[in-house]
Amino acid sequence: MGRREWFLSTARELIATRVGELVLQTSVKETKSWGYDSGDYLNQVVECSTSLEPIDLLQVLKDIEIELGRDPETKTKTGTCDYHDRTIDIDILYYEGVTMNTPELTIPHPQIQNRPFILELLEELRKQRIG
Repeated sequence: MGRREWFLSTARELIATRVGELVLQTSVKETKSWGYDSGDYLNQVVECSTSLEPIDLLQVLKDIEIELGRDPETKTKTGTCDYHDRTIDIDILYYEGVTMNTPELTIPHPQIQNRPFILELLEELRKQRIG
């Protein structure tokens, strides 16, 4: 919503400041909304170096989302999140050496395989890594 490029670049800056060095970042990819009919989104994958544990990292990322104007997600009667427009959505896709499934956080992110644009961006990141 709104100034999409500004939200994305500001999120990167805040992540670099509060989480750790941005080691790699992909190009920005514009895609249709996923899970509901809405406007297009800008997507990017970044790789960070951090000393934060996964749950602490999640909290920092949620704080950044709120700071950038994201409303707390509403829940449906089944307990799943309703999809709705938002200023920013920051997900943890992977965390090196960690697999977990808790009510707060699942690593790897459970929807990676359902989102072709994420797979494309992860491939771009892989190619950067091997140079």
